[in-house]
Amino acid sequence: MVKGRKQVQPQFGIGRAFGSAMRTVRMGIHMSQMGLHVATGLDRTFISDLERGIQVPSLATVFRVAEGLGVPAWSLVRDAQVSTYFRAPQSPQ
Repeated sequence: MVKGRKQVQPQFGIGRAFGSAMRTVRMGIHMSQMGLHVATGLDRTFISDLERGIQVPSLATVFRVAEGLGVPAWSLVRDAQVSTYFRAPQSPQ
């Protein structure tokens, strides 16, 4: 019997903050993950991973998600930046 690998769900970070902003908008318009899949063409499991911060979206994906949700991309980025989950990336020392 093969066990699935356990995914580490980040507590903080850009991906987690973006996912939270994305989920808040999606739920606010009463759209399911499957509905967002239909609107964007993104796989539903990928959408779930984005919302949990497991995956970090590319810029192209940010625009696809925003279009699917019917909001400007900048509003998702702004909401992510003011999220309590947001932590700015650290510069290499």
